[in-house]
Amino acid sequence: MDLNAKNTSEILMTLNNKTKDLVATCASIFTSIKWKHVSFVIPTAPEPSHRPRLCGYRVYVPGAAKHAAYFNKFILPKLNGLFIDTPCKMKIDFYMETPKSFTKTQKCLAEMKILRPCTNIGDVDNLCKTTMDMIQPNEKRGHVGIMENDCLVLEIHASKYYSMTARTEVSIHYMDKIPDTVKKIFKLQRDESSPK
Repeated sequence: MDLNAKNTSEILMTLNNKTKDLVATCASIFTSIKWKHVSFVIPTAPEPSHRPRLCGYRVYVPGAAKHAAYFNKFILPKLNGLFIDTPCKMKIDFYMETPKSFTKTQKCLAEMKILRPCTNIGDVDNLCKTTMDMIQPNEKRGHVGIMENDCLVLEIHASKYYSMTARTEVSIHYMDKIPDTVKKIFKLQRDESSPK
């Protein structure tokens, strides 16, 4: 049995009818929220994020400003003012450049997504970090971005492939407007009456 389902059953047995009705109402509203979708391609070879470095009193990530500037200039204008500030799910496919040493057989198998990168050419978590840094705003760099914060990502599916056309394909499903009635219960907004 799913542990969350078991825990839910146990909690529901302890609730009074009024609270059970509130749970049911919130669940119904939440599951009826529509999801929107956007997808785009970053047509450059995927690069893993580097470790943060210290320069004087400033911490920076080598290459992050370059990636953000590229996104601002070439990808952002095509997304028509998109800005995601609701929970979302992401799928990111990284197409690493096919090694020149590959035979024609290997190249074909790579394009068929059978032969895939599993050598030391970039950890998937570091590749994801580069993409996430690209799409989030950074006021210091004047970077606009399309997602308020990557803490909004509920789940992420990332895959590495080879291709003769190196690129990153990003697909984001994000919630439409969340009704105010559930925002407070889900702690998605600050209760103004609570002490600061």
